[in-house]
Amino acid sequence: MVVLSYILMLLSTVAICGAYFIIFIMGKNNFYENIYLLMHSIKSSGSLSTFWYSVKPCLWLFILLILLFSILNMFVLHKNKTRVIFYTIILCIGLLTVAKLMNIDAYLINLFSYTDIYEKYYVDTNSVKITFPENKRNIIIIYLESMESSLFSKENGGAFDVSRIPELETIAKDNINFSNTDKLGGAYTLDNTSCTAFSLVTSTSATPVYTRLFTSYGDSNPYMKKVRSLGNVLRENGYNLGLIQGSSVKFSAIDYYLKDNGDFEIFDDDTARARGYIDKNYSVWWGIEDKKVLEYSKEEILKLSQKSEPFAYILFTIDTHFPDGYLDDSCDTPFEEHLSNSYACSSKMVSNYIEWIKSQDFYDNTTIFIMGDHKVKQDSYYSKYKDYERVNYNAIINSVIKGNNKNRKFSQFDMYPTILASMGAKIDGDKIGFGVNLFSGKKTMIEILGKEKFDNELFKNSDYYNEKIRNNK
Repeated sequence: MVVLSYILMLLSTVAICGAYFIIFIMGKNNFYENIYLLMHSIKSSGSLSTFWYSVKPCLWLFILLILLFSILNMFVLHKNKTRVIFYTIILCIGLLTVAKLMNIDAYLINLFSYTDIYEKYYVDTNSVKITFPENKRNIIIIYLESMESSLFSKENGGAFDVSRIPELETIAKDNINFSNTDKLGGAYTLDNTSCTAFSLVTSTSATPVYTRLFTSYGDSNPYMKKVRSLGNVLRENGYNLGLIQGSSVKFSAIDYYLKDNGDFEIFDDDTARARGYIDKNYSVWWGIEDKKVLEYSKEEILKLSQKSEPFAYILFTIDTHFPDGYLDDSCDTPFEEHLSNSYACSSKMVSNYIEWIKSQDFYDNTTIFIMGDHKVKQDSYYSKYKDYERVNYNAIINSVIKGNNKNRKFSQFDMYPTILASMGAKIDGDKIGFGVNLFSGKKTMIEILGKEKFDNELFKNSDYYNEKIRNNK
């Protein structure tokens, strides 16, 4: 009984610390994302850094609670039976709170619920006719880690008096920016697009990722092999495909998606080590910092541009990743917050990179599509701006088409057809999967169903999804 009481005391403390972390540090939590990452995670410097950040704020609370409970044991809870009852109650309250905050209740409900949105709204990616112009354009897609339109100045639709990303703000203002308001804005982050892997898949396939406990992607379970994604379409049309990121493509099973959906030539931190660009033991942040990734990508893009076929190149930044972002030694520090400085430095780096692209011979025939992958997972950063509606950054440079880009409600699902349209490709019906070509003005899924309903329906069971999308036979 004595041992049991102390075990319950320890578990109660952990449960309370978990609830504290979710409420005061992370904010809204996505259980589906946690499941996916749990099923696919590997050891990396970035994931360990994130884990440490998650634990660090709770250490003092953990110590204080242990001291408090020890005092209660000595002066109030004299009997072991009383202690067991007390800590059982505390543990139950803590676990129920964590379960609610992590939306475990919604997961369990959806586990036994069915949806018909696929039959009603999903457009089979394999049945859509996509026609490219005779002179095919190159496409460079840049995913900016945790980049939000909220970082703009208030004058242009952001949350801050002084813009955290002035160069990126200017790029959005001077080019095409799809917005949820009449100022600069962006796409909503759904629970189904809330991490980099989810964002990549939905923005290039307009199809949600299947997320269930004990389900992972690999050789025995191919990744959306029945879906005709952006990579597949570009490969069919003679494009050379490349992708670069500073972290391992094995993290979150991104490598399997890229293999089964276009067979991209991949450059990640392991590639840099294999080519001797960095020492075999080199590791900064999540692998390689953005300054190096941007430089390495230039060489890769130049190689592709010298070939006779058009090219498509995808680049991921990582410096602004939760927690607090990475700050290179070359970065200025105009703000008090570390994350603000990380954003400011990323803005300047990406802007310089865009200027480099514009100076190249291939630029006139190249569209640049920039988007934030999801909202930053650090709600404490926005503690003063809780009423602001946060959305993802986007900007399209050198698009061959224009359209109504204000007061739209959209998500990463709509990026796939919009990317193709910006390159001059014609899409019959202007819809692919759950995505809508935003240039067309047709209603998106969020505009039809509402953000919350659409998001929730995506996690329910579907016979259509299981048979025509998930089933790889």
